[in-house]
Amino acid sequence: MKKIFFPLLLAFASQNAFSQYLIIGKDSISVKDYIRDNKYGLEQTGPEKSVNATVEFMLLQQLAREKKADTLNFFVNSFNQKLSEVREQKFYPKTIIDPMIQDFVKSNKTEIQILLFIKEKKSDDKTDYKALYNEVKAGKMKMEDFLAKNGSPEAGKAFYVKPGMLDYELYQQVKNIPVNSYTPFIDKPNVVAFAKVVNTRPSLGYMVFGVLTIPKDNNYEATKAKIYKELESGKKFQTVVKEFGATDDEKNSGGAVMGSPILPDEVYSALKGQKKDYYTKEPILFNDKYFIFNIYNLEPYELTDENRRFFQKEMLATSYGEEATSKLVSWLKTQQKFSETNDFTEIKRSYQNFLNPKNPKAVLFSYGKNSVTYEDLKKAIESQYKNLELIPTSQWSDLLNYQANQYIIGVYAKNFQDLPDVKPELDELRKNLYSEYIFSEYLKDEVKNNPQLYTEYYNENKAKFVWEKRAESRAVVISDPKLVKEIEKEVKDPKKWEALKEKYKNQVNDKNQVLVHFEQGKIQETADIFKKHNVPFKKGVFLTKIGDRDVIVAIDDLLPEQQMTLEEAKDDMTDAVTERLLQKTIANQRAKTRVEIQPAFMAELNKNFKK
Repeated sequence: MKKIFFPLLLAFASQNAFSQYLIIGKDSISVKDYIRDNKYGLEQTGPEKSVNATVEFMLLQQLAREKKADTLNFFVNSFNQKLSEVREQKFYPKTIIDPMIQDFVKSNKTEIQILLFIKEKKSDDKTDYKALYNEVKAGKMKMEDFLAKNGSPEAGKAFYVKPGMLDYELYQQVKNIPVNSYTPFIDKPNVVAFAKVVNTRPSLGYMVFGVLTIPKDNNYEATKAKIYKELESGKKFQTVVKEFGATDDEKNSGGAVMGSPILPDEVYSALKGQKKDYYTKEPILFNDKYFIFNIYNLEPYELTDENRRFFQKEMLATSYGEEATSKLVSWLKTQQKFSETNDFTEIKRSYQNFLNPKNPKAVLFSYGKNSVTYEDLKKAIESQYKNLELIPTSQWSDLLNYQANQYIIGVYAKNFQDLPDVKPELDELRKNLYSEYIFSEYLKDEVKNNPQLYTEYYNENKAKFVWEKRAESRAVVISDPKLVKEIEKEVKDPKKWEALKEKYKNQVNDKNQVLVHFEQGKIQETADIFKKHNVPFKKGVFLTKIGDRDVIVAIDDLLPEQQMTLEEAKDDMTDAVTERLLQKTIANQRAKTRVEIQPAFMAELNKNFKK
């Protein structure tokens, strides 16, 4: 016996450990998870009530799923809105996104004026741009002269940039060199580029401004005078634009310009140092139109918890967003194994190799448990691009690498909802939405569509729906004491009631309060007007005071206790009828669902929680 005692004990312990579950239909929860998620309920109500509440909750959740509540508009819209918010917050790991946001906001404090050379490579262009760059950098050739010969007419004009306006790599070079310096020469498969930093100026902040356009015509001076007269009177800029805007779009938008673009020098100087709601005191001429500028809002480029989400969204809409995605792909490759096959290496060499693969069934690359074959890639590329044969060989490899990276992002996006720090939040939302469906839609609709539920409850509980003694009454609330005697006299005659109401209709006192307010109806004997304000429960006209108002109450008739009609009782019954339906619904669900509370589950709860 001693030889088999320990194995038996071990088997018993193992069986005990694996039987600590609460099972409802296809759902189950271990005792460990249950204690973690329901500690407060266990401590407040004890194991039995807590578990019963959980069983009922899960039964209703399953009913909502059976009714396909997650396909309803309110559910889908609420879930997608939350998912969108969670994506904004958690799609990019903090180790990637936080340093980029900090850099983006900090860099936006300075606007950099540059001369830029950028040119797409063409097979028939034999110019040695690297040699010319060296000449410019060495001072043998002016940048302006170089641009005049090798760029467009506009290329010779210096312009200001801020983060996200240039290629990410180029901007990082621009921002890290002093004025009158040159970036390194950029030589990519499809483009060559470099820039010279000419000047810098402090940013005015993230500015949302409005413009009001005035045509340069014979009416300019008159229109200008009218506009400034309105502005100087204190009218909001948006209101003035609504009246004088040059186009419907300008009128409807208040002339708002979003995105805080780079300002022309004249506008920059006019708005520098100004605050919200400032407008330029003189119109500024551009081409054949004058413009009045107004600052609608000004957000300093200082990162806070309140503006982090806004600046992140702004950043991701620029070239910083492409860099964030690139960093995300690199990070993802470290989280799940990414590997390329020799077949992929081979077809990246040229378009011809892509057209004529050695093995059309070959796996080209894999990411985690996912893999992509040649046929998968071919189908994806051909659906996105036309004239693939025109892509230069030097760019072919980049195109295929881009496709592989997009695939990785796609897998990540598809599985985003299942990430450990995302899934619990979305699961909790689903539970809340299922509950909202049950209580805000399902039960309400069932009650509304089954009037017999009211009839049944009313017939079974008539004693609950009895009018106590009531008084047929009229009441007048008066805010001017001088009117009390006159109105009291009129109130005594019920026939004069309507004329009295008409006489004081819409009148107010010197404090703009309603002068005389009238009410009429049945008042129960236990109402405050009888119990707290000394009005006797009998026929007659009585004067009392509520707060600082005089109140005249006329009791025209006394009514005995009466049985409420079904219609009269409906409002008082709705909660009880709904609760009865809820309990019936739970019972029906329980009857068709496997509910198993394993003994070891309850034993563990009772051991740790008592009530």
